[in-house]
Amino acid sequence: MNAKNSVINYCKFKNIHTRGFLKYGYFKRIIGYILDYYNDYFIRKIFLQLVEEEYFIKKKNAKKSYLYQFNSNPKSPKIYHDPNRFIITWD
Repeated sequence: MNAKNSVINYCKFKNIHTRGFLKYGYFKRIIGYILDYYNDYFIRKIFLQLVEEEYFIKKKNAKKSYLYQFNSNPKSPKIYHDPNRFIITWD
């Protein structure tokens, strides 16, 4: 089994998605624990691949940094709400 599948299966098994949005450092420690390999470059590379494949949802916080949440089903359709949909005009 490759590294990405190991990380995905572990996160699904532990229900990481229920923990909400967390810093990258939290996921860095988890990935290092899962793979028993603590090379920062390799861990970051795997994490960025998982973000690209939408296994992690990226959210910008007020301090100009990012928080991430595990997404156990990345192939589900995304719900987009048009901001103009909820505007009521009386014209």
